[in-house]
Amino acid sequence: MSDPDIIPERNRISPREIRQDPQRFQSRAEYPIDAMESDLTDERYVELYAGILSLWRDPPEGALYVIDGHRRLELARRAGVSQVLVQCLDAPSEADAFAKGVLLNLAQWAFERGDKLLWAMASRRAAVERALHTRWLDPDGQAATELYEYYPDLGRRYSSFPENHKEAATV
Repeated sequence: MSDPDIIPERNRISPREIRQDPQRFQSRAEYPIDAMESDLTDERYVELYAGILSLWRDPPEGALYVIDGHRRLELARRAGVSQVLVQCLDAPSEADAFAKGVLLNLAQWAFERGDKLLWAMASRRAAVERALHTRWLDPDGQAATELYEYYPDLGRRYSSFPENHKEAATV
């Protein structure tokens, strides 16, 4: 059984075929380089550690954009890698693709220890709030509602249905 949000389009493509648009798709508000992550300045690209880049095909132009993996894509380009592992996300709009990228990224961090998970959530929060505040991401849309599971206070602030967004249960 496959995930309905992922289209098994191609498994490997050249990094040169992938476009970047950090203003639209970067889910991290800033790039703090500290003990929580490496700075990816190494020129070695190890596919096992790089994992799968998440892409979205923009319907009007047909171009593939990186949604999750901006920095890993840059490293692959610097290292001269001929192909990278990819998955294509099924999303009806650029804002929905952005939201899926945030959810995927948070899921990847979910198995890390406490501080790393908190750091990942906080580092993406500003980008999510900016998308909601500008209404680029529909505050009442399905993608935003999925993000409110991680950021219930943003649901109470931006959604037309604030009573539906309670604080997440604490463990």
